[in-house]
Formats: sequence, structure tokens, C-alpha cells
Amino acid sequence: MMKLNWKLFCILNGVALFLVLCCMAWHVSAEVPEITGIDVREVNGSTEIQIEGNSPLNYTIYKPSDPYTIVVELHDVSAGKFKEKLIIDKAGVMEIIPTEVEGAAKTTRLEIVLTVPADVKPLQKVKALILTFLNPDAAVAEAQTPSLTPTTKEPRLLAKTGAEKTTETLNGTPSISVKDKYAGEKISLDFQDAELSHIFRLLAEVSGYNIVVSPEVKGKFSMKLLNVPWEQALNIILKNHALSKTVDGNIIRIVPTALLSREAEEISKVKEAEIKAGEIETRIYPINYADVDKVKGAIESAKVLTSIGNVSADKRTSTVIIKDVKGTHKEYEDIILSLDIPTPQVSIEAKIIEVTTSFTKEFGIQWGMSWKPPDERITIGGPSTPGGTGFSTGSPLMVNLPAAVGSGSGGAIGIGYITGTFKLDLQLSAMESSGKGNIISNPKITTMDNEKATIKQGKKIPYQTVSSEGTKVEFVDAQLELTVTPHITPDGTIVMDVEVKKNEADFAQTAGTGVPTIDTKEAKTRVLIKDGDTVVIGGILKTTTSKSTAGVPILSKIPVLGWLFKKEKGVEDTSELLIFITPRVVFK
Repeated sequence: MMKLNWKLFCILNGVALFLVLCCMAWHVSAEVPEITGIDVREVNGSTEIQIEGNSPLNYTIYKPSDPYTIVVELHDVSAGKFKEKLIIDKAGVMEIIPTEVEGAAKTTRLEIVLTVPADVKPLQKVKALILTFLNPDAAVAEAQTPSLTPTTKEPRLLAKTGAEKTTETLNGTPSISVKDKYAGEKISLDFQDAELSHIFRLLAEVSGYNIVVSPEVKGKFSMKLLNVPWEQALNIILKNHALSKTVDGNIIRIVPTALLSREAEEISKVKEAEIKAGEIETRIYPINYADVDKVKGAIESAKVLTSIGNVSADKRTSTVIIKDVKGTHKEYEDIILSLDIPTPQVSIEAKIIEVTTSFTKEFGIQWGMSWKPPDERITIGGPSTPGGTGFSTGSPLMVNLPAAVGSGSGGAIGIGYITGTFKLDLQLSAMESSGKGNIISNPKITTMDNEKATIKQGKKIPYQTVSSEGTKVEFVDAQLELTVTPHITPDGTIVMDVEVKKNEADFAQTAGTGVPTIDTKEAKTRVLIKDGDTVVIGGILKTTTSKSTAGVPILSKIPVLGWLFKKEKGVEDTSELLIFITPRVVFK
């Protein structure tokens, strides 16, 4: 009996011990992962925040646009007793704001508010995460570690702004500037084996977009990004995991690229089937202004025809014939309506103004004398060979250098003196003439936009050529010509390629051949001008000055008295050419 009772006692004790062990194991397995401690301390001039848990911490760190804020997300971990704002105000850390984010798995977000902007360096241990701030405001730090007690103050909202335009610095080194194509908010991310779904949820909160992730998107991701726009971070993640995105309003859909390609193929097949099943309609579109072949080519180039569509042009009736699915003709109507419009016309007026000025001034002298002293064997006077005699004495002139005076040109003053033995003739002559001439050529022409136009007027000068084929008569143009190609820009200005020629025959210069030379005046340019304005596209100013002196050698060089032995002539000719262009849009 004693043996039986002892055996029963041992069995009962074993059962009881087994039940106790099972309860302990159940209690351990049922323990919920949570934050068990948050500690802030100063270490060698830097600040450390140690976050402890009852299980390994899987985390994500990022920096929103607020430079005074660091956000740490702990995945699959609850806040535990840290569910309210923690007032720190120590070693550069003002407060820590915990928030539990409900989802497929609970996530705890810790928003760390700093007194100065700082960068963080994470270090993960078995059941702890240590955040080291590289440049905190440690001037107010205390040596002891504070006791953190939850408070009930109002939570601080995250500040969100657009992407900064200036270059930010990290640890004193300028960061690489991001291209303008990424204009979203800049963030800093630190992932370590984070689920893709957590990353996309984080980007959705930063960007303000609704992000829908396909069930086929799975996997984990590790990366560290500093101060990059959220769009760039999203694109990097999509490339690394062969994913693609579609944007519809404020919704971003993320799916595997292969799946998106299959969906596109299916949609294309459905559209193709709808096209083939649709009702075929043939329409004839009249073309009023445009060239029918160009309209046909534009429709073919636009690639709006379906796989069963066809377009043709009939130049005789100026129509375009389109055969396609009935629902597509509205698009063809819009295309033809935008193409079949009147072409604007431009009237171009050119003025070619030639101004010539001539001025001539001439001074001359004539004089002679005859002296017969009592000794008649000596006679002093001008010889008879130079030609010309005095106007009063009839004796030959010693100096005969008159100005080109004559009827209607210049004038002269004569002095005569006659005695029994002495005769003197002196005549001063002077001439001055000036002239001014204007020649205005005014060609005009009207043409369509982007169409070249030419107008000519002049002569063809014949000349003979001799070759092995015999003597031929050929012609060279001496004419006024205006060639212009205008283009009306969308803002109403006019771009013109202009070429102006004014070539004239000079019959005074024939070089002994009887064929005159051709004086050429040409200008070729491209100008931009407003409708109705006038622009000078060319100008040539030519001045010719000449001065000549005729006199008796040596004697004409004597000061003052030299004027009795010389004449002077000065000529100045000026020619000026100006070309004006005035375009006007006469039809839009």
C-alpha cells in the first residue's frame, strides 16, 4: 500500500511539473514584441539614443524635410509603455514622439525632435538599436541619464515642404545636387532587411500619393540614401526589384514589370478585337485650303489609323477618303479641321534709295606781258607757242592756267595795262559746282507663308563670245530684283529670307568693247521683324575725294608769288545706298 501511494505521488508530481513547464513555455511564446526602454546619454561629445526591446528590432530611418526631425520606424514592434510624448530637453534632443501605426503588422514610429540639425548613424545590437547623432547641441547636456516618463502634451506634427533648391550639406560636405526632373520632397532613408510593403507605405506618407501594391510584390530591401527626392528613391527600388509603376491621378500602382507587360498585351488584344468587331464606315472629307497629299501624309504619319483602316487622296476633287471603324472618324475630323486652314499671306515692300552728291571747286590764273625798252634790240614778253593771247593787248600769255569757266559755269576777272613800251594782261578765273541726285526703287510682292517669291525689272545686255562653236550672242542681266521667303511665327512676328539686287549697266565704261560694265548692288540676309515695322537690311556709303594742282615748275612753289604760276582743282563725290524692308500680313 505504501509502495502504491508513493508511486501515485511521484506520478502526480511529474504531471504538475509538466504543467508548470508548459505554462512557462506558453508565457514565453505569447510574449508580444515591444519597446522596453529608451535611454538618452552623452558619449564623447555626441549624443546616443538607445532603444531596447524584448526581441530583435527591425528598423527604418528617414529624414523628412524638417531638418530638426529624425523618424525611426520599428517594424512588428509595439510601443509598450512608451505611448505618449517624451520630453527630453537634453544633449540636443528636445522630445521623442511615439506613434503606433496599425496595419498588417504593428509598427511603432518614433519622431525624434532635435535642437539643431543633425545626422544619425545607427548601430543594431541583439535586442537594441543605438542612434548616434554626429553633431548635436551638446552644450546643455548633463552627465547623468534622465528618467524618461511619458507625458500627455499635444503631439508635434511633421513638417512637409517641397524639395529644396539650394545644395544641402552632410557632415560639412556639399551633397550632390539632384536633377530638376525630381521635384519631390527630399528624404533620407536607412533600410536593413525591410519589407517592401513597409517601404512603399513610408513613401506614400511622405509623397502624399496613395500607393497600391500588387500582391505579387514581395521581398526585402536594404539601402541607405541621404537627402534624395522621394521619386528618385522610389525609382531605385523599382529598378532593383524589376517593378514598374502606373500613375492615375493621386494613385500610384506598383506591379512587377512582367505582369504589367502581360496586362498591356491583354488590353491591346481586347482593343484589337473591338476594332475588328466594330462597324466599318467610309467617309469623304473635302479639303478647302491644304494640299490633299500633305493631309493624307499627315494622317498616315500620325499613326491614328487602326489595323484595318485606310486613307487615300483624290487631287481632282480635292478630297481625302478614309475607311475605318465608325468610332474613329471623330479623331480624323479633328485632325483635318486643324490642317485644312487658309495659309497666311504676307506683302513685302522694299525701298532702295540711292543718294549721290558731287562738289567741284577750281581756281586758275592767266597772265602775260610785253616790254620793249628804248633799245629795241631787247623784247621781254610771252612766247607765241603756248597758245592764247591777252584779252586786251593781244600779246601771247606767259602763264595760261585758267579754271574751267564758260557759259553758265564760273567766272573770271581781267586786268589790262598798255603803254607805249609796256603791256600787261592778268585774268583770274574760278569755278564751283555741286549736285545732288536721289533714285528710289520700290519693288513690292505678296506671297504665302513659307513660299518663295521673286519680282524682277531691268534689261538684258547683249555681248558676243567667240569659241570653237563660233560666235555667239549672250546676255547678262542688269535689273532690279527682290526675292523673299517669309514665315509668320506664332507670336505674330515675321522671319524673312531676303535677297535684293540692283544691277545697272554703265555705258560710260565699255573698255573699248562696246559692252558696258555692270554696277552691282546686292544684299542677302535673314531678318526677324514685327508685322508692319520697317527695318534697314543694308547700307553702303561711298565717298571719293580728289585734289589736283597744275603749275610752272619751281615758280609755283614760291610762297604767295607761287599763286601766279599755278591752278588748283578739288572734287568730292559721295554716293549712299540704303535698303528698307516692310512686311505686312494681309491675310490670316
